[in-house]
Amino acid sequence: MGSPPPISRPMRNLLAGFYTSLLGTQMTTVALAFAVLASGHGAAGLGLVLAAGRLPTIAFVLVAGVLADRLPRRTVMLITDAVRGGSQAVLAVWLFTGDVPLIVLMFFAAVDGLGNAFFRPALTGLIPTLADKTGLQRANALIGFGRSFGSLAGPAVGGLLVALTGPATVLAIDAGTYLISALFLVAVPRDTAAPRPRRTSMLTDLREGWTEFISRRWVWTIVAQFSLVHLTTVPAYMVLGPQIAADSLGGPQSWGFILAGFGAGSVVGGLLMVRFTPHRPMLVATLGMLWFVPACLALALHAPLAVIIGTGFLAGIGIGVFSALWATVLQANVPTPVLSRVSAYDWFGSLVTLPIGYTLVGLLAGPFGTAFPLILGAVTMAVTCAAVLTVAEVRHLTVEPTRTP
Repeated sequence: MGSPPPISRPMRNLLAGFYTSLLGTQMTTVALAFAVLASGHGAAGLGLVLAAGRLPTIAFVLVAGVLADRLPRRTVMLITDAVRGGSQAVLAVWLFTGDVPLIVLMFFAAVDGLGNAFFRPALTGLIPTLADKTGLQRANALIGFGRSFGSLAGPAVGGLLVALTGPATVLAIDAGTYLISALFLVAVPRDTAAPRPRRTSMLTDLREGWTEFISRRWVWTIVAQFSLVHLTTVPAYMVLGPQIAADSLGGPQSWGFILAGFGAGSVVGGLLMVRFTPHRPMLVATLGMLWFVPACLALALHAPLAVIIGTGFLAGIGIGVFSALWATVLQANVPTPVLSRVSAYDWFGSLVTLPIGYTLVGLLAGPFGTAFPLILGAVTMAVTCAAVLTVAEVRHLTVEPTRTP
């Protein structure tokens, strides 16, 4: 195995800004949850706030994918950083003055979700312009490492800050990280949109992206899996986890440590993908997702905190591996001019069920208890992974590029 290719200066600037903003975002995960709970809105209210954050992402991500293929992607990312940073600053000021009504928390979560809708497809499309084919997996692994590091450090620091100072301080810090991210993005060369032989309508561009998406069975199969996982597994863990931590594990610090354990695993998974290139990437990625089964079961059974953190660590390894490999396979096998649109369909299909899941899980936990939604989430993950592995393209796909110029 030779030395990995060097990372270009523009890619280093992108990574620096991305890492900074992600740290703030992951700190906010804990702050927002306990701002909702401290205001007396309960698990059902937290589910509604999380759902409000996802609905704009789902509603606008397809349009965002088209725009990211039409416009300079760096410009799109700069605008979203500015909007999200301003939104978090206003919410922080409001929280400093007292409790915030549930509808207001939902509104600011929605603004953040709208920014995410435009940022993610633009980022996916920008990376191949900053890294050549030999450095593509490493670049994606380092992006995944940033998400993982944020998941490791952010919740732990955020939980401590919430306990010491309250959620408003964390949100103010998050607003500052978006500003830093934008400053680093300014140092990334402005990319140019792919040349268009003719002017086409938004609908035509969406149709072209859909054709590229649906023509690849391995893509839509995994997206279908994640639509089910985001209906059950993720909402159960993210909504009921803070409630269980508040009731029996010691409060926000414990939930922060649980998320930090997950983040530590993601760091390990991301680092593995910096050095290791599996011959069958989607087979390895799908097997890694199975670690979510014991993570959900440990939380459902109210296992000791150390066990919950440990199983979350293993689940984090799985998502770290999956994230790097999934992005790399998409970028290596989808034509660059439509890459942001295919990524948008990926996001749309994967996330369309998440607001429903966030809304229902708090309601289910009332009559059935917290264990039932978490066990259902574990079963969903196990069954869908088994189903995905029956698809030959998933088992045998490689990262050899098939995209057209």
